[in-house]
Amino acid sequence: MIAPLSLSNVLTVIIALLCLWIIIPQARGGAVKTWRLSMPPILATVQAVVLLAGDFDATLSHDIEWVVAAVLGAAFGRMRGWTLPIDVDRTHDMVRLRPSVDAHVAALGLVILAAIDSTSATLEEAIVPTEHVAAAAAFLAGYLGCRALSVIVRARRTGHATPPSSTSAETSLPPS
Repeated sequence: MIAPLSLSNVLTVIIALLCLWIIIPQARGGAVKTWRLSMPPILATVQAVVLLAGDFDATLSHDIEWVVAAVLGAAFGRMRGWTLPIDVDRTHDMVRLRPSVDAHVAALGLVILAAIDSTSATLEEAIVPTEHVAAAAAFLAGYLGCRALSVIVRARRTGHATPPSSTSAETSLPPS
């Protein structure tokens, strides 16, 4: 059973698009404030929870699928976050990630999942079972969340005095 199109479907699309829009600067290699690294994962988590709540035929197995997907996404995100090359500017509390497509793909995946959910609600027939859509969103939210957490922890541990000519992946940004 799937509910007809409602405000929650529209909000998940808006949240997913906002997540994609916010993640673009860091995915392209731009310098961002450290706190802005946490915004896409927060939006992704909200979307994943709303999609989970939209599953009216929820069972324990659906909830387990959602949690397992979130944990797997978190594990992959943590691994990716610890291997991403970053530049840190402690003076301005900024981080620059080297350009990578993983964040773009994850945020785009959230947009696609929101579109699938909204289309299913419009047609009043599930294109993809809602529990799988919610689990996929949980995977991407877990990925983005632990990826960002790992980068933030690394940025806090990195000293500003690292020479720019260092071959280390963690260097200081040039002064603005």
